[in-house]
Amino acid sequence: MATSSRMAPQGGYEKSDASPRGLLYFAVIMAALLAATALFLIAVFKYSERAENPRPVIAEPFVGTRPLPPAPRIQATPGMDMQSYYESQQQILTSYGWIDRQNGVVRLPIDRAMELILQRGLPTRPAASSTNAASSPNAPKTGGASAAAGGPASSERGGAAP
Repeated sequence: MATSSRMAPQGGYEKSDASPRGLLYFAVIMAALLAATALFLIAVFKYSERAENPRPVIAEPFVGTRPLPPAPRIQATPGMDMQSYYESQQQILTSYGWIDRQNGVVRLPIDRAMELILQRGLPTRPAASSTNAASSPNAPKTGGASAAAGGPASSERGGAAP
């Protein structure tokens, strides 16, 4: 390990660095500035509090009625409200009624609707014939999904599904 050609001064530290008296003055001045700033901020907050909330000359506890809070308001009897809502929904679900009388749309009970679905099956779209699909302006020109599935478009071209 190489050593420096300079030797450390006698005493092990530099005596000319910082004067302890100067450091003490600095610490006292900083503490005074910190205390002055805190007192100034307390005064500003108290002034702004008084300016924004002036106190009335005479305190009147019942000056006026309190305004109602905005909607939605707390329910007085939530259990009874929920029960009546449940009953009204059950009545709708288990009864017949008109939804749109002009168009002939009715409401059926759920059980009856499920029975009708089992008897009649779900409604489906009619299958488009190959002549209608070819003449349709929206029909795919290259076979589209039906060609990939081995549908009529792939059989017309003589190809097979990949």
